[in-house]
Amino acid sequence: MTLAPSPPRLRNAIKAGLTVLLCLSVPTLLGRPDLGLLTVTGTFAVLYAPAAPLRRRAVTVAGIGLGLIGATALGAFTAGSVAFFAVSAILLAMVTAGLCLALRVGPPGSYFLVLCAGIAYLLVGEHGTAPWLVPAMTAVGATVAWAVTMAELIPDPRRPERLAVKAAADAVTAYAASEPGPDGRPLHRAAAHALASAEEAVAEGMWTADRSLAAALEGAHREYAERSARAKLHVVPGEELGWDPRNPDAGRWIEDDAGHADVEMPTAEAAGRVENALSDDELRSTGSLRRRLADGLRWPGEPWSVALSVGVATAISILVLLAISGPDQPHLYWVVAFSALVLHQGGPRVARTHRALHRLTGTVLGLGLFLLLTLVHPSGWWLIVLIVTLQFAIELLVTRNYGLAVTLITPLALLVATGGQMPEDPLALTGERLLDTVIGVVVAIVVLWTLGRRAPHRAVRGDTRRALAELAEFARGDAQTPTEPTPASALRDLNTSTTLLIADGHGDSAEARTAEAVTYAGYLMLGTLDRQTVRMSAPRWVALASAELPSGVRSVGAEHPADVAIRHECRRAGAAID
Repeated sequence: MTLAPSPPRLRNAIKAGLTVLLCLSVPTLLGRPDLGLLTVTGTFAVLYAPAAPLRRRAVTVAGIGLGLIGATALGAFTAGSVAFFAVSAILLAMVTAGLCLALRVGPPGSYFLVLCAGIAYLLVGEHGTAPWLVPAMTAVGATVAWAVTMAELIPDPRRPERLAVKAAADAVTAYAASEPGPDGRPLHRAAAHALASAEEAVAEGMWTADRSLAAALEGAHREYAERSARAKLHVVPGEELGWDPRNPDAGRWIEDDAGHADVEMPTAEAAGRVENALSDDELRSTGSLRRRLADGLRWPGEPWSVALSVGVATAISILVLLAISGPDQPHLYWVVAFSALVLHQGGPRVARTHRALHRLTGTVLGLGLFLLLTLVHPSGWWLIVLIVTLQFAIELLVTRNYGLAVTLITPLALLVATGGQMPEDPLALTGERLLDTVIGVVVAIVVLWTLGRRAPHRAVRGDTRRALAELAEFARGDAQTPTEPTPASALRDLNTSTTLLIADGHGDSAEARTAEAVTYAGYLMLGTLDRQTVRMSAPRWVALASAELPSGVRSVGAEHPADVAIRHECRRAGAAID
């Protein structure tokens, strides 16, 4: 019920409003306002990667634009059959949810791809629009969206890079002013993440390097290294189950009770070498679609479990709606979009439940707002002003309060789906959408809390196996091929999936405890200069990599032989390696 802190959104809101204004006003001036409304489905591409550097922004917005064209084509050409559209929508929701997570597309994720497919289905099936016209005009809107978002960078193409480097320098300065210890952990974490973001922004920005930016980033790294060198040797406390591998301060002073710690933390020097390895690995994968897909679609992993839950929820929602309202459902898309919306971005269950409640509350308020708009009956230029205003306000609010943003998204989606024509019976329409919303959200919440409850455990187990295999190769000194995961990327993925498992309330599980031990020992190995000790441990790591690690399909006791052996070896590594 509050407005959360948010980075400035005015530029994003202006871009979104300008894109819609151009797409609506030009056809209206030419006497075809109906075509202008059809382009709005393509303008949603402008909402993606709004602050990304040049190359990543160009690729992301273009890719989403192509996805919107394909989604509207699918919806338009299956409009003649409820069954064909239902199956196509389920597959679309599953595939796009998984791919957007794997490729780290970011908000708003796959939602608009599913929604626009449904809008096309409604426009063709209910309003008689020519099937080819919907994806064609979507292409026009997507082209305008790409042009507007790229035109923002014309005055200053390096603006995202410069802002990222400045943010990193400011975060490092704040961290440098702190003292080692628990109070410095948040600042250390913020500085490390800001530096990583700046490295990525520079790598995905302009094709040629900028000397001043490179010098500023190098200076920030030096200041960060000097401050990190002041950190003492730390250990991982038993009650702190989540460790940030970029943060040598994330522990407790060695003088405190360390009896229940599994392994020792690296010194600041070793941690610095780990951070360099992480940075090198991130730069290696930056801009590589093949590498991102290989890392993101690893099995088992969150994209797969999210895709499965989205497919099950959308299928059940469709069946429930058909059972309640009958087989002829031109508004079937609404229940599909809302089922997918609750689940498609992944994350902890509690956070997704909050999102679902915001969506439900915001939609109810939004339907009431749409009813008021039907009384005013806007048309012509007033309709254009209304749609542009809604799009502008949504972008301002979406990161401040999702429920308020949804309140405005709902009438915007209905205006686009109805082709700007006010319904003859608005009460009936809003009642149908309310029913669809309740079905979609309730089914999604039930699926969220019942299906795949062990999926995070399986993902952690899979990432643990992969990390053990990479550590075994690293200990042996095997050559690294360009396509396989590096030890740094395997450990980073393991830390990410373990963090998600802990956020779901399973920090004391065998899977989480073993994964954390592997993460600690792995980063010690990655950051050590004692290569001889690492080579001597290679046979033991090879044996652990081939061990029958429990799958995580069922609860595993803490004393399982594989878990005990892995944690024991990790303690040995912590005692032998610095």
